[in-house]
Amino acid sequence: MTEATRRYDIDWLRVFAMLGIFLLHAMHLFDEGTDWHLRNVDQSTLVLVFRGLIDMWAVPLFFVLSGFGASFALRKRSGGRFLAERVRRLLLPLYTIGVFLIVLPQIYFDAYTNGFRGGFWEAIGNRFGAFQFTLSWPGLTNLFLGHLWFLQFLFLVSVIVLPLLLLLRSEAGQRFIERVAGWCNARGGIFLLIIPLAVVRIALMGFILGQHTWAYFVFYIVLFLIGYMFAVDDRFTDAIKRNGWVALVLGIVGFAVQGLLVMILNYRMFREPFSVTFVIYEVVLCIGIWGLIVFLMSLAAKHWNKPSRTLAYANEAVLPFFLFHQTVILSIGWFVIPCDLHLIWKLIIVTAAAFAVTLGLYEVLVRRFNIVRFFFGMRPRRTGE
Repeated sequence: MTEATRRYDIDWLRVFAMLGIFLLHAMHLFDEGTDWHLRNVDQSTLVLVFRGLIDMWAVPLFFVLSGFGASFALRKRSGGRFLAERVRRLLLPLYTIGVFLIVLPQIYFDAYTNGFRGGFWEAIGNRFGAFQFTLSWPGLTNLFLGHLWFLQFLFLVSVIVLPLLLLLRSEAGQRFIERVAGWCNARGGIFLLIIPLAVVRIALMGFILGQHTWAYFVFYIVLFLIGYMFAVDDRFTDAIKRNGWVALVLGIVGFAVQGLLVMILNYRMFREPFSVTFVIYEVVLCIGIWGLIVFLMSLAAKHWNKPSRTLAYANEAVLPFFLFHQTVILSIGWFVIPCDLHLIWKLIIVTAAAFAVTLGLYEVLVRRFNIVRFFFGMRPRRTGE
């Protein structure tokens, strides 16, 4: 994106979504009823609710924003150059410092939580020794990636949808986008996009349960394509601006209703695929996801579409911050959760310390050194920056 066309609100949303992911993972140590790599003995239902609210929009929003960015990238790059950039930005950090450095402590924490009491390198060896290729999920291997599954998913999404993205650049593709933009620009039309999201989830979640599955992969593809189209026609943004507060209401209602269904049915609807309760759950979940995404995008488009030094710094830091943050949270949590403190104080300490350490690692180890920036998927630093 050139300075003349750059959408600063999209950059702000990317930073905001990263902060959401950070808080989500910090709260994961203390939320009730879910498994994670490391767990506090005492857990909180209230923390679970707040984490669930962030979980509803944060990762889906990232895929919408990634599609938006891909649209701008392909305006000045060929398909080959676009894929080469994806390799540099996503696969290089994932399969160098990511797999062989950053996620190693997570492997140990995960093994310890599941009863392992051997040494650090023994846990690492056990995990790598069990490596195998598989077609059962989009990662194509059972290699432990921790939170870095997102980079692998995003790369695979980019590769698979690239032919379609190039088709959407054609005259026929542009006419299709214009038609969809016209529908979305009608009163309440932006919420028509709930339909493809719900259809994908209803069609696939009944067959493929669990996170990070092919069902979620296709769901993220739809979000990515929606983001791509949003960047092409300004009528999408106009519709988002007009419907922000309605979207907030829909998002809250969707979140509340799906939460009540989980409490009442205890996930029983997933044992009855394509039942009425299953369909209702998936529909209200998609209403909640899309409502919160549209609300956040409306706020950003109205109030955040402006540059600043803080944004320039934060936007460049997003990828290395993402790479570091979960391992830092778990490492600090390892020492904090045994302490005799109230759960809320532990959460505050872990959140504040992990944020400071993660940002410090970026500032001290990454930002200033071009060789390190290369392995973190960043562009070289220019003289004087």
